[in-house]
Amino acid sequence: MKIMAILAVFLVAVLCMGAVSAQSVVNVEKDAANAPEIGEGTFILINSTAAIGNGVTFVLSGANDIVTDENSQITITKATKQGTYSNNAGYNFTVFMLPEKGFIIDTPESTAKGTVFNFNVSQFGYNGSIVTVTFGDNSAAVTKTVNPDKTTDYSDILTIDHTYEAAGTYKVSYTIKSAAGEVLESGYAVASVIAPTAEVNTVDHNATFVYQTVKVLDATGNTGNPVKKLYFYSSDSTPTLIATMESSTGIYDLLEAAVNGHYGAWYGSEISGSTLPTDYITIWYPEISLKAELTTGSKGVTSGDSVDGKTINKNTQVSFLIEAPNVGPANIATVKIVFTTPASGKTTAFGYDTLGDPVDFKNIGLSKVQTVAKGTGVTAGEDAVAGTWTAQAEFTSPKGFSDNAKKTNTISFTLQSTSLVLTAAKDSVVRSNPFTVSIQGDSKMVYFIYLDGADANDANPTLQSAQSGMITAAMSIATIGGQPIFDGTGLADTWGYFETDASGKRTVQYNTAADTEDKTYTIKVYETQLTKTQAEFAGVAEVKGMDYDSVKVKVEKGAVTISASGDGSYYIGDEIKLTGTNTDSDYIFLFLTGQNLNENGIVLKDLPTKTAAKFGAGQYVSVKTDDTWEYKWDTSRIALDTGAYTIYATSKITNGKSSSPEDVVIKNGDVIVNSYTAVKLSDSEYATVSINLKQPFLSAVPSGTIVAKGDKIYIRGTAEGDPSNLKLYIFGPNFFDPYTITVEDDGSYEKKIDISSTMSSNQYFVVVQHPMYNNEFDAYLVDTTNPGTTFTTDSTDQWAFKTRNTTTGGDAQSFIVWGSANKLQGSQAADALTKMIDSANIDDIYTKLTFTVAEPWIKITNPGDKATGSKFTISGTTNLAVDDQILVEVMSSSFSAVDKTSTSTTSGVSQTTKVVAGEGTDNTWSVEVDTTNWKLDEYTIKVQGIEVDVTTTTNFNLVEKLPDTPKPTETGAPATTTATATATTAPTQTPGFGAFVALAGLGAVALLVLRRN
Repeated sequence: MKIMAILAVFLVAVLCMGAVSAQSVVNVEKDAANAPEIGEGTFILINSTAAIGNGVTFVLSGANDIVTDENSQITITKATKQGTYSNNAGYNFTVFMLPEKGFIIDTPESTAKGTVFNFNVSQFGYNGSIVTVTFGDNSAAVTKTVNPDKTTDYSDILTIDHTYEAAGTYKVSYTIKSAAGEVLESGYAVASVIAPTAEVNTVDHNATFVYQTVKVLDATGNTGNPVKKLYFYSSDSTPTLIATMESSTGIYDLLEAAVNGHYGAWYGSEISGSTLPTDYITIWYPEISLKAELTTGSKGVTSGDSVDGKTINKNTQVSFLIEAPNVGPANIATVKIVFTTPASGKTTAFGYDTLGDPVDFKNIGLSKVQTVAKGTGVTAGEDAVAGTWTAQAEFTSPKGFSDNAKKTNTISFTLQSTSLVLTAAKDSVVRSNPFTVSIQGDSKMVYFIYLDGADANDANPTLQSAQSGMITAAMSIATIGGQPIFDGTGLADTWGYFETDASGKRTVQYNTAADTEDKTYTIKVYETQLTKTQAEFAGVAEVKGMDYDSVKVKVEKGAVTISASGDGSYYIGDEIKLTGTNTDSDYIFLFLTGQNLNENGIVLKDLPTKTAAKFGAGQYVSVKTDDTWEYKWDTSRIALDTGAYTIYATSKITNGKSSSPEDVVIKNGDVIVNSYTAVKLSDSEYATVSINLKQPFLSAVPSGTIVAKGDKIYIRGTAEGDPSNLKLYIFGPNFFDPYTITVEDDGSYEKKIDISSTMSSNQYFVVVQHPMYNNEFDAYLVDTTNPGTTFTTDSTDQWAFKTRNTTTGGDAQSFIVWGSANKLQGSQAADALTKMIDSANIDDIYTKLTFTVAEPWIKITNPGDKATGSKFTISGTTNLAVDDQILVEVMSSSFSAVDKTSTSTTSGVSQTTKVVAGEGTDNTWSVEVDTTNWKLDEYTIKVQGIEVDVTTTTNFNLVEKLPDTPKPTETGAPATTTATATATTAPTQTPGFGAFVALAGLGAVALLVLRRN
């Protein structure tokens, strides 16, 4: 290590250690470390075989280029910057000139533990000096005198020897004084003390590395007990031998090929069972990596903010970190960091430490997992060449590492000259959204930012409070020449002070509101040349008047959209989904207009209360972060009639659709709880959508008007208005059964009703009830004996229908339907229920229908005689429900048991088919039959229900040839003719169940049975 201390004027002398004299021939080298040193004078440059030639340029970062002339000559003057110059072919020479007066301190790059460390001092131009050295290992300071050499003007080298007993990195401090006691120079050097290649033993589990030569001793540590074989096992639960190394002397050259990638524990003995031995050493690859991060604390402390691949200022402080997870704790190695300049030059010198001293990264001792190179952050300095630099660390000791181990990763960064720049993330922003500007300036300095030309009467963008880097202490507006930069009256929160981070950057956020003026704003920033501590102490900053920058950002109005789900036509009770966007504010206000409503509109969210739109400040819909909004409007309880309406969505609270604003004051008694201005509609962004409200309706259709005992019937229909559910009631002779029906999202419904085989053959009456606007069944069934009980057909309680009197007013009504001698007859009860629902005091609606229960039957249309091998259809009719399964069997009438040796075959078929709807009240069925290979015989056709117990048969003959086609006849049970009524629908409230009473006699004369008192 060389440290040059220049005490007077930097006069260059030709006195160079090994420097070449003027007009000498210099053989340039491709190895920069061995480049020839030259001083002041003229030199002819050659490579190993020939002169360099004319016009060859040699470059040094931060210096003027040196170019050869036609004689391959260069001239070095006192003004030439010192350092290693390189050309594009990779040849190097070093300009090195000693000061006229000063000292050179020279120390070895590394020293083995237990060997002598030499601290060398060379004196120039002084008549003797006194050197005091402290070696940093708690040993006493050493003082020696450098005597002058009268003949050469500088002394012989003074060497102070010291032996370190422990490996590590030591700070060697020195002070040089004159004989009179005047301090001529002071500083420090670094002593890297490493452990020499040594003996290791298997009891201490010593760490060793590839490219080392070690002698492995057994657990005794006795030199005479070497371990002659090492074993490497797998690391799973059942270790197996993977590799071995052998040495008759116990000395192992840990070459990469020998270790072969097997890193970790190498055992000194073989495994016993599945238990690994306890005697081992560890072998690792000497792996290191390099990081470059922004310095955030003393002694090079960082916070993980990498500069790799980034642009930094020349005054940005950076720490270079060497990661050495295994090598560091072993304390055996040193490294250097080689920087490549933008001109492709190579150097280990880069930047300045916190004291302003230049830093050379050529001798860095590793003693920890992570080492801050040179123990400090560095700044490149204004003399550094701007452009892209790269850095890579490599071993310098031990020799096995420096000769063979891999270098670290390469990191790169771009240096730029420090200048104040203010940029905006985007040129424009929609109001109610924030925008950011970024300051790029000096590292960890304070800057003043404000809105230039802002008007206190406007609603301006404001700074986000307590944001990162913001000076929160009480501060005054920055000054120029002692005067505030601008008049900040009424402009609070539009200006502030910000500290840049270690990279010289700071992002500043301004917020806009719904009422921020839509115009272009100028943001301006000034440099204060103060640190955060200085600014907070002063409370105000005098800025550099000429060092500022500005940027413009346009704040624009947003826009509002609205749309309604569906086709714009809705049944009252439907849920209408209103959606849209709002880029103008964070809230949407909804009001609507329609016939005979407030002329300026009413608050939609306040229905059924009809509140004027101007009072809707608290009834808003929040806009999501993606600028969308949504409101689900339940129209079941809004107290609006059918008709057309217009819905308005506004970004501000408005006086409805009025063209005039209005000041609104809301009081609670005499206390004002809110006050604001409801703006005119044109002062808000808005959009509209038109809707049409319709009255809900109900329909019901049975799957058939006649249903067989033991079968099923489906009641299907549509219920508009989005009811939660419907009620279905079946009335019949000594029969009553209630059901609840679930309605699908599209308004459709289906209810399956199983008809018991014990139900009487008769006519039954069905009422389907819709709860309408209030979504409550105002005519409802109740157990008057035990309220809250669920109805069953075997219930002995008294059940009645009642009406509520809390919805639209009026008296409650009731009649008994079950469990009492006073109950109404089935058909009368059905009629009474429809009349109850028809009451003007409730809003429910209904529809009604009938069906007839009959004995099940199936008929077969006899196919007549058929020729063998023919194909024909067997068909018939039935009163079984559509989609019921029936079984059709065709078998020989002469079917009987035969001997197992018989080769005769049985003819016939058995298959199922579904009932399909017929043209009248009867349904039909059919199957296809193929008689190929059937024998001539009489056959029986048997048809039976699968779900319903009913069977019928008929016979036909299979003959060789048909003489004539007989006329088909139909067999089976005779059809029972039953008068039925078709289903009806009631889109609005309909008359009572008079038709039910008329049909109750099943063909007889209708009798009107009056209810007894």
